[in-house]
Amino acid sequence: MARHRDDRHTALLRASARWSGRADRCADWTRRGVERCRRWAREGARRPGELAPPSWFAIALPFGIAWYRALGGPAQAWCRAAGWSCRLLARALGGPARTGG
Repeated sequence: MARHRDDRHTALLRASARWSGRADRCADWTRRGVERCRRWAREGARRPGELAPPSWFAIALPFGIAWYRALGGPAQAWCRAAGWSCRLLARALGGPARTGG
């Protein structure tokens, strides 16, 4: 019985680590997306007429940033909440018996 509880505890801690890693990936994706929008706006302002007038890039920049933050923020929050809940559940189940020695 204790072995089964230890296995569940270990599995929940692994799941918590996985969710934490996913939250980090969501944050990285959001950060890269925001930087990409800013880079496109800078490049578009320097080369008018190639793709669109510079004013279009200035107008689109806040919408592009909002897009990445609107998708990445909730995804990151969800992953963090899932990681915390796995960790709390593991703690509630009790971890492996710790003996001094």
